[in-house]
Amino acid sequence: LKKFEELPISQYTLTGLKEAGFTEMTDIQQSSIMKALQGRDILGCAKTGSGKTLAFLIPALECLYRERWDRDDGVGVLIISPIRELAIQIFDVLCTIGKHHSFSAGLIIGGKDFEDEQKRIVTMNILVATPGRLLQHIEQTPAFDCSNVKCLVIDEVDRCLDMGFRKSLEHIVDALGSDRQNLLFSATVDDNVKKLASTTLQDPLYVNVTAEEDYVTPKTITQRYVVCELGQKLELLFSFLKSHLRA
Repeated sequence: LKKFEELPISQYTLTGLKEAGFTEMTDIQQSSIMKALQGRDILGCAKTGSGKTLAFLIPALECLYRERWDRDDGVGVLIISPIRELAIQIFDVLCTIGKHHSFSAGLIIGGKDFEDEQKRIVTMNILVATPGRLLQHIEQTPAFDCSNVKCLVIDEVDRCLDMGFRKSLEHIVDALGSDRQNLLFSATVDDNVKKLASTTLQDPLYVNVTAEEDYVTPKTITQRYVVCELGQKLELLFSFLKSHLRA
């Protein structure tokens, strides 16, 4: 299958994809979405910018749709991203392709009012969150129950582990029920990622669309750096951020 319209998905999701201009699937989407729709746990490896977001958002939406999930059923999907910027991007795509569904969705990240989040989080069906903030709610929000989650997604697993979130992820997984689907996606798969996958996934399908000789970052993305003295680093960083506020 090469086109989204060929997938056995709901008209709600398909309409959202069409309106957003998504027609043909990328390699990671072709290799993983159909298996994920069949309920398989997935460990997907693909370069940043390869389309991993749709590879897990489509199965997540369809999971709740097939479960006939209702607003009153609580949290059914958890999507974890290592940093707030990526979480915001995922949430934006979710709202775009999922806008015709009736599910409620929330973005849980650091830097926002925690008490306000506590009031809203208990009414959400799909949560996009950073690990630390999500664990904080699991531990400190009494009415928040994620034991009935049907689909757990961890995006950029390698970055989550590199940033020291292993313990947080383990505590989050421990708080979930066992009757769920797990979708893990990463740009690289090393021993640390494999270890987390072995304790999280059930009979997983390993999908790797990145050739060994490929760069982790697509060649279409230009990377630049500046060599400077140690004492100039903060000043240069501040100047760069101030001059690129609209980027």
